[in-house]
Amino acid sequence: MIMDLKNKIISVIGMGKTGVATANFLSRRGARVSIMDSKPGDQLSGLANQVLPEVEAVYENCEPLADSDLVVISPGVDIGSGFLEKSRQKGTEIISEIELASRVNSAALIGVTGTNGKSTCTRLIEEILVESGKNVQAGGNLGTPFISLFDQGTPQYRVLEISSFQMEATHSFHPRIAIILNITPDHLDRHKSFEQYAGLKEKIYANQTEKDFLILNHDDPKTSSLGTNCPARKIFFSLESELETGSYIKQEKIFARINNFEGEVFPLSSLSRGLRWQVENVLPAVATALLLEIPLPSIKKVLENFKGLEHRLEWVCSRDGVDYINDSKGTNVGSACKSLNTFDRPIILIAGGKDKNADFSPLKKILKEKVKHLVLIGETRPKFRSVLNGSFGYEESDSLEDAVRKAKGKAEKGDVVLFSPACASFDMFKDFIDRGNQFKSIVNNL
Repeated sequence: MIMDLKNKIISVIGMGKTGVATANFLSRRGARVSIMDSKPGDQLSGLANQVLPEVEAVYENCEPLADSDLVVISPGVDIGSGFLEKSRQKGTEIISEIELASRVNSAALIGVTGTNGKSTCTRLIEEILVESGKNVQAGGNLGTPFISLFDQGTPQYRVLEISSFQMEATHSFHPRIAIILNITPDHLDRHKSFEQYAGLKEKIYANQTEKDFLILNHDDPKTSSLGTNCPARKIFFSLESELETGSYIKQEKIFARINNFEGEVFPLSSLSRGLRWQVENVLPAVATALLLEIPLPSIKKVLENFKGLEHRLEWVCSRDGVDYINDSKGTNVGSACKSLNTFDRPIILIAGGKDKNADFSPLKKILKEKVKHLVLIGETRPKFRSVLNGSFGYEESDSLEDAVRKAKGKAEKGDVVLFSPACASFDMFKDFIDRGNQFKSIVNNL
């Protein structure tokens, strides 16, 4: 645990939301802080103006100060970046914001990672704990940096969404409950291989002890076999199998066997619209709540009323008997496959965007099984073409508006128009939020 930051020379790399929060946190505790970014100040969306006056801001240069005692990198900064080489050679410690926050944290941590579903699961756990009267903070990759939570006092629990980027430079991160939802290829444009990416997810339980809990997806082959050398107690969740220990689906109901609880938790038919298509993310949240001995009425109330998060299998509207679903957060192939498997109705899929060096071949089989018609957008259209290789009919569009209109033209009563791109958004949009909002606006104006 960092006890004394006074007069330490610390370089913070990346002037995004996390970097600014980190620099200000360190400065308020007496460190001599410099924050660097490769962009000029006028391109930083006003974030540069949020840096405390005592913090030195350096633009168009990410190299840490030569005399730094510590370097803290933001999630968007690759630990292997060349501008960190001199610091590495000098032996200067390079850590992530998550690692820094871990060293000053005293609350019980619940860490949620995986390729898909992290935000929904994190928020669901938070709401269940709040409903039961617990003092809770939520953050991490969810939107509020872990380090920012310390300005809000010390709660009983901190629930954190943790990405692979955030785990790159961690050493002591230690959640009392660690959750791995699933692991499928993603961010291979940054991580050198799927094995490296998966290894970062596994770091979430590296420091757990026999007093902790590790919650794993029984249905995911990569995930279910993890933690063989981890002393934490393992709890599983499953959509497909009845479990001796864990949460699972049976007879269209959620059941659980955890601690002293054994029996029915909740019927799927009573789930809120925001959770109806996200049962896989509900099960680990239920397991967490039961491990913490949250009363069943608190769990049930949240499952009935949870609104769901935007851009994650978000129901937009029904028009002429067709449901329009915004899954703009589906930024990888695994996410798109999960979303497609959610529906037992004919699907008109809108997909495509910026490539993340992903393998699209897993989509080929599921497209044939689940998709009635495909509309492609974005820079990955040629890659989709080469993978499909004439085996599946599709249309192409130069704009999202045109794609939605083409999808509407193919949809019949009872169908689903699903916008699940399987790609990043940056070729045509500011981010996945901008992309999803544009989709919703277009649909609502049909």
